[in-house]
Amino acid sequence: MPLTTGAPNADLTRTFPELAPYARTTVRLHPRRGEPGMRDSHIGGPLWWPAAEPWPHCGRHKDLNGRPNDPYPMVAVAQLTAAHFPELGFPGGTDLVQVLWCPEWHEQPHPHGWGQACRVVWRRTEEITDARAGNPDTEEDWDPEYDMVPRACVLHPERVVEYPWPEELPGDLGSRLEYGSAARDLYDDVAAVLGHKVGGSMNWSVSDMPSPLDCSACDAPLTLLLQVDTYEWGLGGWGPDGEPHRFWPLEERHLEPGSEEFEAARAPTGMTVGRGGHAGLFVCSADPTHPPSFFTQ
Repeated sequence: MPLTTGAPNADLTRTFPELAPYARTTVRLHPRRGEPGMRDSHIGGPLWWPAAEPWPHCGRHKDLNGRPNDPYPMVAVAQLTAAHFPELGFPGGTDLVQVLWCPEWHEQPHPHGWGQACRVVWRRTEEITDARAGNPDTEEDWDPEYDMVPRACVLHPERVVEYPWPEELPGDLGSRLEYGSAARDLYDDVAAVLGHKVGGSMNWSVSDMPSPLDCSACDAPLTLLLQVDTYEWGLGGWGPDGEPHRFWPLEERHLEPGSEEFEAARAPTGMTVGRGGHAGLFVCSADPTHPPSFFTQ
């Protein structure tokens, strides 16, 4: 079933025509709980993983006495195919990308201090001749206290237009979009789309955007590979004007706010990101195989 984002509240380029060149496309994933197949694009489902390749583990865990614990198997977060997401710019003839992380928070060498120990794996599917029967762990194997273990979800990709976060805009253009102004309210409606998505821009409303936002290996600019979000749209489904929240899909607006079906659609993966916010997994724009960076908001 296609899922459709509501239209913006206004055409911002009528007020700021100079913003028009900065429009770009991001892909809302619209994850919904289901049973994705091993070869599908999905969040939280079984990865198409070579049987002979060891599953990644995280060895950065200690017991109460500070002694190392046995390594934890990483959690399968997402799998995306070039057939579904060609805009990702798969490197070196690859056509599959897989994201795994440790569900515990770790200190990270970036300005926000905490994040996930992540792995991003780029593959050529024709080379996977013998796949594992399934992931070595499932969401049921983890203690419920781990917030970053996603439920298995199928995807309903939708291409939508968004604009960069104001700090990414050049010159005084971003500074003219001051918090609390009518122009900023309009801009927030079209900038840095909410929910789970690939590509585009991230909302940095909790902290300032890191400057520079560069690769730790080569200093090339980072690009957003995957955004994960606690919620797909705002609390209760209604915006400040009393109208349905723009990011509440049109096809689901018959759901009763507060009902089990509504909450399953609004928070499909079951993850609580940070304190109920969102996070972005960034990769190097020059070489996506360089170590990824993870930022929370």
